[in-house]
Amino acid sequence: MTRFRPILAVIAVTVLVLAGFSAPASAAVVALNLSKTFGTSGEGGTIVGWVTPSTTVTPFAGVTPVVQFQFSPTTASNTTCSDRAKAQTAIAASGSTSTAGVLTVDPAQVKRVTNWKIVFPVPTAGYPDPAINTLGLVLAGTQTQSRWLVCVYDSTSTTTSTLLASSSYTIAIKPTITSISPTNSPAAGGQAITVNGTGLAPVTGAITATIGGAALTNIKVSSSGTSFTATTGARAPATGQYLTVVAPGGTVTSQDPNGDGNTADAIPFTYSNAITVAPSTAPSGAPATLSITGAGFSGITFDPGVNATSSLGHVFLVIGAYDPQTNRGVAECVVAMVVSDTELVCDLDLLGTPVPDGAYIVTVVANGSTGAGLAAGASIISSGSVFVVAPY
Repeated sequence: MTRFRPILAVIAVTVLVLAGFSAPASAAVVALNLSKTFGTSGEGGTIVGWVTPSTTVTPFAGVTPVVQFQFSPTTASNTTCSDRAKAQTAIAASGSTSTAGVLTVDPAQVKRVTNWKIVFPVPTAGYPDPAINTLGLVLAGTQTQSRWLVCVYDSTSTTTSTLLASSSYTIAIKPTITSISPTNSPAAGGQAITVNGTGLAPVTGAITATIGGAALTNIKVSSSGTSFTATTGARAPATGQYLTVVAPGGTVTSQDPNGDGNTADAIPFTYSNAITVAPSTAPSGAPATLSITGAGFSGITFDPGVNATSSLGHVFLVIGAYDPQTNRGVAECVVAMVVSDTELVCDLDLLGTPVPDGAYIVTVVANGSTGAGLAAGASIISSGSVFVVAPY
């Protein structure tokens, strides 16, 4: 009998090895990437969801994916998807806070693009079951944000389905703007402003904002999401510019600050044409090299100093307000280098062109032509910095 023991042992080992290759009860849950991770309350929309492609991980192969949105309060323990698909339940609320809710996207509307990618809609009112989903994915009461889990299963079964992938999605109220203070900035930027409104709290990252296309920096949002402070960026001078804020609940502009389609309550913003000049003084009868800081310089081709009335850009030393026809200044500062969009360097000859002692205004113009078609001051890019010609 003993001589058969090795054979039995081999058989036993063989059985154990074969058992090791049996199919697992469920595949590992993978992280689902979303084309957008937040949206506006009740807005709906379409989301692309995907996992990192792999030859060993193909979560959507051979199945009709089922997508559920499951409410997940961040202060509670249920911050992960249920192991099995849940029965669809209406969004419940207690006071101003959602307390429950499971919305299942109609499987017919979930498109499997590849073994790693799906496309599906965000539930809106009445979809897919008007008897349960009367509102869609919405906020309750006075909520400003609400977090939901996006759970993908291989079936709708509440007992045998398998969780394939998961992520989270946040809905928020649409942002509004009620005031901006101040409503102006120098062309060089650097102006601290405060913006008041609603729906400004970030979700996964900072909100973004621009004025006339120039990005605001150092954005700091209040904990209530009703205001933020920021610093203006450099921009060519202009009036009638508008603040645009991109927040979790959507985009709002100060041209239509409450998003009702009416611009009667627009809040315009002005970038003034002030510049700074260093040095700001020089003695008459001597050359001076000036560093001018402003904005909008990189798009200008400056005259090399051979024709003061050319249609190229110029930097003039002017007594009072520049006028292309009647007040073109007493001297030209010939641009030697445009360092950046916000800085240029020019040479001012106070010797070859005698300039009396006095206070002047440095003015940068995009077009130095005297043509009749130029309205007074129309080509001014930056001005307002006082330059004094006087003995030290």
